Amino acid sequence: MSIWWYIIIDVLIVVNILAFLSAIWVSYDEWKKNRRKDWQTPLMGLFFLPLCVVIAIGWPFAKMRDYRKEMKRKKQWEESKKYHFQKFAFRLKDLPFEPISNEIIYVENAYNERFNQLVNCNLEYIQDCLDKSEYFKSHFVYLPSITKAILEDVQAISYWAPYKINNGVSSSHSLTSSSLLDYMANPENKGKITPCFARYRGCDSGYSIFECIGFNPEEDVDEKKFFKALCSAFDHFPQPVGPAYQTVLQNKEDILKLNADDRFEDTSKILIKEIEEKIGQLRKMGVSQWVLEQLVRPQEELSKLIITRDFKLFLPDYHNMEIKMEPLVKAIYLLFLRHPEGILFKYLPDYREELTQIYLKLKPLGMSDRVLQSIEDVTNPLLNSINEKCARIRGAFVAQFDNRLAQHYYINGKRGEAKKVPLPRDLVIWE
Repeated sequence: MSIWWYIIIDVLIVVNILAFLSAIWVSYDEWKKNRRKDWQTPLMGLFFLPLCVVIAIGWPFAKMRDYRKEMKRKKQWEESKKYHFQKFAFRLKDLPFEPISNEIIYVENAYNERFNQLVNCNLEYIQDCLDKSEYFKSHFVYLPSITKAILEDVQAISYWAPYKINNGVSSSHSLTSSSLLDYMANPENKGKITPCFARYRGCDSGYSIFECIGFNPEEDVDEKKFFKALCSAFDHFPQPVGPAYQTVLQNKEDILKLNADDRFEDTSKILIKEIEEKIGQLRKMGVSQWVLEQLVRPQEELSKLIITRDFKLFLPDYHNMEIKMEPLVKAIYLLFLRHPEGILFKYLPDYREELTQIYLKLKPLGMSDRVLQSIEDVTNPLLNSINEKCARIRGAFVAQFDNRLAQHYYINGKRGEAKKVPLPRDLVIWE
């Protein structure tokens, strides 16, 4: 809070107290003159008095707490100076993963046995120090040991490589603490990077910026005090900006002024946001995502898509995963599966009857006026309904596994071209 807020609060407290005392005096004077008891006015003022008292007492305590917190922060920084930490930064480009700001990564330009042993022996303590941070709680990443943790993360493997659940993941690929520097914007500066803890700060002109605290501890250093000081040093950086999202979306109102084909891609991005938020922890794994991709990407596999007699969708090679959709959404998906050549949105009215017949197979008890109107809307190329349904189809797959695989299964296509499901038709099986 600024000093002006404190001045305003103090003025309000004084005004309330003076008003309360004035009301008591006026009531007492009235009683003294006319012998009439009228305590209603001061009692109304009494309602505000406890609030003033709480503010008057709580404000100094809050200021004292902030002061002690700041003094503790300064003390930690002063104590850290004896370790001669060095602040610097480096820029990376074309990273194969989306960095996140709540990871602290150990980085070195070449293997240093003493430093690696020091870090490896204190992994739990380092994480404990980061967990206790008053400002920015972070996850510590030591690349040589992260592979094992990734292999045990069944949920992550299931999302990134659903074909691996039953076959297991090979641990033949591994990353070292210098692997991150392979993406330096200026590779000639790699030799200048001292062993450090690095944290992602944001994106600037297409480069990923990492802030670093370099160190070179003495042989007889107290390991616990050293790492406590090192981890607390990150509290002295300004607040991190978080993950860099480089996708720029148009204003939603502007998008809705276009026809369905023009706004296909943009509408999908907007409507898929809720799905991405749902699976955000899996899609934005930072360095862990990078490690996992090294383990699974060389053997990417597409599953067959089975449409059962009762029109359920199964992916047998992805541990028999079922893809669930609402009836009208599924009817649209089946319509596009029936037409591997694709469908131009401007010709959607020509497919209205076929879509209606597909829907009746899914819901044989008949259709309400509301459903009939929905089918008419979704086959109107001037409305946004078809884009919304395509986004739901996309979301049904992306919610289950990564987009690099899912993109083969949902409806896609460039502006002005026919939209289609790109999955090879020899993998589509109708029972």
